Amino acid sequence: MKIGIIIPARLESERLPNKVIKSFLGKPMIEHVWRRSQLVSPNIETVIATDSEEIAAVCKTFNAEILMTSSNHINGLSRVGEVSKTLKWDFYIVLQADEILVEPKNLTKLISTVKSVKKQQFFNLITNLTNYDELSDKNIVKCLVREDNSIISIFRKSGSVASEKDQLSFTKKVCGIFAISKEALDKVIELPAQRIEVNESIEQMKAIELGIEIMGVVIDKNFPSVNTEAEAADVLKILTTDKKQKTIFELIQ
Repeated sequence: MKIGIIIPARLESERLPNKVIKSFLGKPMIEHVWRRSQLVSPNIETVIATDSEEIAAVCKTFNAEILMTSSNHINGLSRVGEVSKTLKWDFYIVLQADEILVEPKNLTKLISTVKSVKKQQFFNLITNLTNYDELSDKNIVKCLVREDNSIISIFRKSGSVASEKDQLSFTKKVCGIFAISKEALDKVIELPAQRIEVNESIEQMKAIELGIEIMGVVIDKNFPSVNTEAEAADVLKILTTDKKQKTIFELIQ
C-alpha cells in the first residue's frame, strides 16, 4: 500500500491572508508543517500542492517537493484530488497547511490505523472537547460519534438538547488531518459539491453526504491551527512555552 502526505496550500485565506507563509520563530508556517511531516518516516513521501508561485518559491528554499495545481478549487480535498491523478497513491494523508503544531506521533498513528483497518476508506483525527463553550463555538468543527468512534455527522454548532455534560461524552473535535483512499477520493471529486458541505463549509461532509463512512481516530490532544491573528499569537506562545512543542521545534531546526 502506497501512503503519502499531501499538504494543500493557498494564499487566499479570508480571515488571515497569506497565513501559510507567515513567519513563526524565523520559519514560514508551511515550513513548520512540512518539517514536522518529515519526522514521521523516511518511507512516507510528502508533497505540497499549491496554485501559488509565491508559496512554491518559499517551499523551494527548504527543498520541499511541490506540485502546482489549478486555482479553481473550493477546498483542500478538491486540490488533493487534482494531484492524485499524478501521484496515484493508494491513500492520501491530508495535512492542512495551518496545522503548525501537528505532532508527528499523531500522523504516525493515523498511518498505522490506515494500514491495520481493512476496507475503511476515510479516517479523521478527532479529540475531546475541553470545555462547554466549544460546543457553541462555530470556529471549532465538531462531530457526533458512535461508540466505535465512527462519525455520524460533522457540524460547527451543537443542536443537541442533551445536557452539556452529556454532549461532551458523544461530541468530539474534528482535527484538520485526515486520510482518504484513492477510491473514495475519486468518487468525491467526480461528483458536484454537496449541500451541507457548501453551507457549513466543512469539506469532510461531502464524503458523509455521498455515503462514505468516516472513522474517527482518537488522539490525546489537538493543538490549535492558525486562522486568525489571535490564533497566530496563541500558537507563537505555545511554541515558546509548551515543553512538548519546544522539543519538536528543536528537532526541526
